[in-house]
Amino acid sequence: MSGGAGAADPDGPDHASLKTLRAADAFDRRDHVMTAAAYRLHVSATAHSAARDHPGFVPDEDLAIPADQDQGGPGADPATLAAELCAAGMWERTDGGYRVLDWPAVHASIGHVRELRAVDKSIPKRPASWVDDNWIEPVTALG
Repeated sequence: MSGGAGAADPDGPDHASLKTLRAADAFDRRDHVMTAAAYRLHVSATAHSAARDHPGFVPDEDLAIPADQDQGGPGADPATLAAELCAAGMWERTDGGYRVLDWPAVHASIGHVRELRAVDKSIPKRPASWVDDNWIEPVTALG
């Protein structure tokens, strides 16, 4: 989620292509090189951690969620990608999961979640009776 010029398109079909987060754009002023699949896991799991109200912490059981959405690409193992993110200095292993070290990405995710929740609160809720009073029965047979 932090900026940076990539060596390859992180959204490209080849999950083995590399993504480089350049030192000038990185949270710790160091280069971070990882596969595009690992970068996609980083982005989606960081956003998911903010949405689940534990920003910056990716529990072990949540690793499967981005993979289920094919964020890592075909055949990508989330545990292997998480280990790659640790080796690249983007995450670190902690009890029960991983801590995201890329705080600009965590803060961006928190901001995005706040925006979405504010929009959600601004939409008027329909009363339960609305469904009963306005429900149109589906057509069950042509006649």
